[in-house]
Amino acid sequence: MKYLTIDTTTKVTAVALAEDGQLVGEGFLYTLKTHSERLIPMFDQLLTAAAWTLQDLDMIGVVRGPGSFTGIRIGIATAQGLAQVLNLPLIAVVSLDALAWAGLGRTEDIVPILDARKNEWYTARYYWKQGVEKAECLTSPQALPVDLWLEQLKRLDRSYCFVGDAAAKSKQLIENVLGERAVILPEYISLPRGAYAARAVWQRWQETGTGDRVEPYYIRFSEAEVNWAKKEEARRRAAHE
Repeated sequence: MKYLTIDTTTKVTAVALAEDGQLVGEGFLYTLKTHSERLIPMFDQLLTAAAWTLQDLDMIGVVRGPGSFTGIRIGIATAQGLAQVLNLPLIAVVSLDALAWAGLGRTEDIVPILDARKNEWYTARYYWKQGVEKAECLTSPQALPVDLWLEQLKRLDRSYCFVGDAAAKSKQLIENVLGERAVILPEYISLPRGAYAARAVWQRWQETGTGDRVEPYYIRFSEAEVNWAKKEEARRRAAHE
């Protein structure tokens, strides 16, 4: 089964082609260009290099968040458009679940951390059992203040492997709190990759065997939604005074 995956949940544009869970090729760009500028050229180059066409695909996969609100919308809209035009099932996975694949085979708990701004991370905690290619989710995806999450981890008698776009940038901070209990993987391993999304999408397909009704997974409200809610609350209060 041949499929294409899209991950635009961070500043990285990561796409991949895979067949039956095995990576065929991937594209990775971490530049100042927007996802909308990068995606189509990346598809074309990747398909040409693999000698595939869109008509060869049997499925489309997309990473639905958490992450950049704009990036999530671009990725889902592109994936939905392709799936609709090609009449293919669409499979969606969570960004933190996909990133857990960066730690496959490690003995530490895998802790993806994505920059959520406002001094917060999108994060979760996973563990790979020996000989089992399915990560156990120990702490569900959430948005937490950086200091609070590190203190929670510190209280547990565990070692951690950090991945994600906030990992390398926060190396000193993490090591100051957790010391030798923390391993921070380099960016070429820990940033979102098409290969990770391809594995996560294939695993979900194996579990469900059907397409998803894809919804963005934001975890928290956007700043615009928060401001709107505040204005609505102020308006309601004024109306009752």
